[in-house]
Amino acid sequence: MDSSLTKLLQNILATVEKKYPYTAATVFDTRGIEINLDKENERIASRQGNRGIVLSIFNGRYFEEYATDIIDEKHIDEFCRRAFDHVVMEEIKYELTQPREGNRSFRTAEKIDPDSVSIKNKLDILRQRRAALLRGKNMVNCTTSYIEETANKTFITRKGTLDERMRRISHYMVAYVSNGKDLKYDFFSTGGTGGLEIIDIPDSTIPSLIDSANRLFNSESIEPGFYDVIATPEIAGLIAHEAFGHGVETDMYLKDRARSKDYLGEIIASPLVNIIDDPSLPGGYGSYFVDDEGNIAQPTYVVKDGRFIQGLTNRYSSSVLKLNPTANGRRESFARKIYTRMSNTFFEPGTKTPEEIISSVDNGIYLIRGLSGMEDPKGWGIQVLVLYGKEIRKGRLTDRIFSPLGITGYVPDLLKGISMVGNDFKVDVGTCGKGHKEYVPVSSGGPHIRTRLRLG
Repeated sequence: MDSSLTKLLQNILATVEKKYPYTAATVFDTRGIEINLDKENERIASRQGNRGIVLSIFNGRYFEEYATDIIDEKHIDEFCRRAFDHVVMEEIKYELTQPREGNRSFRTAEKIDPDSVSIKNKLDILRQRRAALLRGKNMVNCTTSYIEETANKTFITRKGTLDERMRRISHYMVAYVSNGKDLKYDFFSTGGTGGLEIIDIPDSTIPSLIDSANRLFNSESIEPGFYDVIATPEIAGLIAHEAFGHGVETDMYLKDRARSKDYLGEIIASPLVNIIDDPSLPGGYGSYFVDDEGNIAQPTYVVKDGRFIQGLTNRYSSSVLKLNPTANGRRESFARKIYTRMSNTFFEPGTKTPEEIISSVDNGIYLIRGLSGMEDPKGWGIQVLVLYGKEIRKGRLTDRIFSPLGITGYVPDLLKGISMVGNDFKVDVGTCGKGHKEYVPVSSGGPHIRTRLRLG
């Protein structure tokens, strides 16, 4: 960011230091590309639209915010002064935690700088993967995509600046197959923060994807009921995200929309269960160095040894509710307000190997591919949709496949049923909305877990 603009904003904030208990400015500048291919078409588009400044002013009771997409020193000076003229200071009701002093800069570590690889070369990678997909058995169509985003953010107070550059990359492939009667599909995704090395995939990925899509022709519907299940890291992550997602974002507590607030400090899960939200996770798609309120990213134990320890906070909710602050204040763009949001949410690994967990099940289901999830924070219920699962019989996976599958349940019951936790670990790539909007990048995951679930 331009140093003269930073200095201008700091000087403006310093002039109102004694009048307002908290002021900050955040500058966003995001750019990127998106490449999408299917059997017949190729599309390349730029991804821009989050370039602007938001000014945050605490008036003693709540935040007032003003945003502009005109990043020009003359305009910014006038914009800030007019914003402060509109804010009426009230009696201070809540004491906010103050931002750190000093200047720090952060940058995503990259093995292969995406800027050093041309768009043509990136397109060629997708073309090669599309060709490999279309050579597969019963293939009728496919999609391959690549999304690259560089997000620059500078958080400014009179005490200093925090500057970060995040590089996020995601890659998806979908295989569509037909036997002349039915159409089936399966998909692959990878992504995270880092460089172009993120889209390096094993040679077996595409043949395996085509094979799993074709196997769905023989899938069955499952008889609704309770089953012993093993969840892959992908499904475990969906459960963690939905069980301890919006329901523990404590701005929901302020609106009395989350049942979990009544269980702080209570045992709500098996003692094997540890759930963490960690924006500092290296390589996580939901990772960041600094949240949008200037808090340095750090892990938060939401559940520790089965006990509900801590909800996630933004600066306002932690102050009003007198909770330990966490670095989870995030906004979709400079033009949207701050909410408490998840980052990378996952089960912490345990001690069992995946093979040990599978061999422990006499009769059950191995859940493989997550599609979507939703939760009811007020009732603390969740629903997760799974593309398919494999039968487990006498400790071994069989060729019997069930598709699609739905998971439903009450969160404490679901988590208390967890009886084994794997020693492996993986997180995936995703985007999460708050309600029907306010989308931010997230990851979820963990190890393999064994539990008992209602499937249908």
